[in-house]
Amino acid sequence: MPSTPPSTLQDVADLSGVSRGTASRALTGSGRVSAETRARVFEAARSLRYSTNSGARNLRRARAGSIGLWLPGGMNFMEYYMNFAVGVVESTKDRELTVSLIPADFPASKAQSLHVDGFVMTDVVSGDELARAILESGRPVVTSELVPLDMPDPTAVVAGDHRGAMSILLKRLRSGGATSIAVIRPPVNQMWVRMAAQAAADWAAASGIPVSFVDLAGVPSAEELHQIIQQLGAQHPDVDAIVCMPEGLGVGILSTLRELGHTVPDDIQLVSYTDSLTLPIVQPPISAMDLRAKDAGVRAGEMLIALIEGGDAYALAAETVEFFDLIYRERSSTRPLRK
Repeated sequence: MPSTPPSTLQDVADLSGVSRGTASRALTGSGRVSAETRARVFEAARSLRYSTNSGARNLRRARAGSIGLWLPGGMNFMEYYMNFAVGVVESTKDRELTVSLIPADFPASKAQSLHVDGFVMTDVVSGDELARAILESGRPVVTSELVPLDMPDPTAVVAGDHRGAMSILLKRLRSGGATSIAVIRPPVNQMWVRMAAQAAADWAAASGIPVSFVDLAGVPSAEELHQIIQQLGAQHPDVDAIVCMPEGLGVGILSTLRELGHTVPDDIQLVSYTDSLTLPIVQPPISAMDLRAKDAGVRAGEMLIALIEGGDAYALAAETVEFFDLIYRERSSTRPLRK
């Protein structure tokens, strides 16, 4: 018995009563097609069991059909980066694009050989040679967060408002009665860290409330964290509020403060600059800033797709910096607002 030949794009166009070009635009999500026409084309494709040949389409367009995702080495296990990656993947939905995670140890000299149409990067680290090679690859690159000044510029940027976010946290601590605040910084040369720290210094100068900085040398063990907080108390005995910038240390700092005989928030208020799943379930739950990692990944992916597809979308996305607001999550580690 002869097999039924597979349906073609022309079959879909004929059944839905549109041109072949309109059917193609409806199925690929490109160009201007009304919602009614798009629905009719999809229904025709479904009834005919038509499936697009993305490989052939990409070959005709000289495209790889994939975007590269670069994450800073040694950090991709963090909740933020996992959520960011999920957002990038979500941005490719119905676009017939795959996402290729680029290993942190991939040779910078071979960056040009990566079979991708463009790149999404987040938290570019100063001096990273692979990141530099990707930024200089000649393909469109969208970064989440600004890149350090010593690195090449990306094509476009989507970034959180870290100056505004830090100001929100410090004002909230002051409204809870803080008179001296410590900011614990991670040991990475990334722009979001520098922007937030500079915002804290500027806020201290404007408000008259002292802000001291504690710079970590790496990811501390429980014993090392105990020593760091103990030393902070010895050097700045008046500190009554702490902002923890590194992801994952908020719970450790809470435990350490208790070990040293402090209560949170009565003695010392505590906020985390990076929210995570553990912070709402400890006692007391820790106030934190939601950096909207998944939203950042979705938007960065959308901007890169616009750059790859060109046209009006390219003009809107190229050489732009798009900032978005971060969200403060109030919990019980900060004292009530003073009237």
